[in-house]
Amino acid sequence: MRRRGAGSAARVPRTAYDADSVLHNGPGGLRLAVLLPKAPIVTVECRLRGYEPLVAVDHHNPGDIGYEIGPDRYMEGASLGQVLSLLEREPTETQRLLAAGDHCLTAAYQGACQGAPPDRLLELRASWQARVSGRRLSEVIGGILDAALQVRARYDSIRGESRFLDPIGVPRDLPEGAAYAGLPVRYRQLLPDGVVKEMFKGGSPDAIERFMEEHRSAGRPAYGNPYRGYAGAYWGG
Repeated sequence: MRRRGAGSAARVPRTAYDADSVLHNGPGGLRLAVLLPKAPIVTVECRLRGYEPLVAVDHHNPGDIGYEIGPDRYMEGASLGQVLSLLEREPTETQRLLAAGDHCLTAAYQGACQGAPPDRLLELRASWQARVSGRRLSEVIGGILDAALQVRARYDSIRGESRFLDPIGVPRDLPEGAAYAGLPVRYRQLLPDGVVKEMFKGGSPDAIERFMEEHRSAGRPAYGNPYRGYAGAYWGG
């Protein structure tokens, strides 16, 4: 039911919160599973139409268990941490790094997540990015550090953010570099369907709220979590 690993590059599709079926992943591969009408279920960053879960593991939307949890309790906030708690398992070092990076990346890079050292976090995330992109690890780390330098150079103390509003000129590793720099960044991305997506990451709760209100007032769909420091809006095609 869930289509993403914590901290990975894949994205949960919008249909994840309106799923109409369940797949079972076993030795024989994927196959359609049949649930009894009142079968108890636990959902992880998804919803199954017609079923009310015993526990809904998530941290994206108001009311989610981890929605309002800050970096000091990142294992409670991250979906991975919530799953481990349900299974009564202690997190490994790697799982702590994954949870910190997924739940509050900017804060984690600034050392705010106990048990998730920033240098190990960079190593883990850069290694994964190198693996999925086919780039050399040194190239990925260099790109992150260069993006961090550009974010620092463009930081506007009056606005309280760095801006990269030309989708063509956005550094490849900008989101990671901005988090590493510990500074709020606003940037735009041109999606394959022609829609421009504007994102704001690393901001304070007030700044995130202002960003969402700005776009909603202009009639644009916006989303975000002030407690986790991110927001996004769609400009249309």
